[in-house]
Amino acid sequence: MIAGLAPGEERTFARSILAARAEGRKLQPISNTRLLTPEEAESIARAIIDIRLAAGETIKAVALSEEGDLSYLTNKQIVESAPSILVEGRVSPVLIRSAERTHLGLMISDRLFERGRREDQLASGSGAVAVIVGPEIPFQGEATLRLGNERAVIKEVQAVATPNLGLEWAVSAPLLYPTSWERGSSVVVDLQGPSKVSFSARRL
Repeated sequence: MIAGLAPGEERTFARSILAARAEGRKLQPISNTRLLTPEEAESIARAIIDIRLAAGETIKAVALSEEGDLSYLTNKQIVESAPSILVEGRVSPVLIRSAERTHLGLMISDRLFERGRREDQLASGSGAVAVIVGPEIPFQGEATLRLGNERAVIKEVQAVATPNLGLEWAVSAPLLYPTSWERGSSVVVDLQGPSKVSFSARRL
């Protein structure tokens, strides 16, 4: 096993991750051959964003992972339906904030690596593939969230943490355990508070 990344190697791994996602195939964990530090893993995630920016995309959102790590999403990752190609696609409800509004949304993620470590997830942008911005939440206070058989009570909607980095959208960590999302299927997410907010999305 090689200790760390060689100069420029973060871009090589970034291209591999983007290619694997585009082709719908898994990768062997980078940590199988490299003793990655969290900082080196994050450098791979940054290289992915750099490649996207070089292709003309723009950064639109920052999201929290289940572990509290940050990942960035571009304009092409703000979608209306899930991509048809996903590696073990998963979906989970999130809160999405703009400057003045809070929305219900869905985080689409994948499991790109076979039995990877946290550093592998960091390198892939914490598995974040895309986000769907749903309807505005017009209330505060306690609410009950449902997606399929998963359910949670949120004590204070406005207290749910989202990162504040001045981008157009800020996305919370998943509010329910991520659910598998099979191709051709739809999901419905409900938030019941003083009023009800609900929307559905379909994976192509």
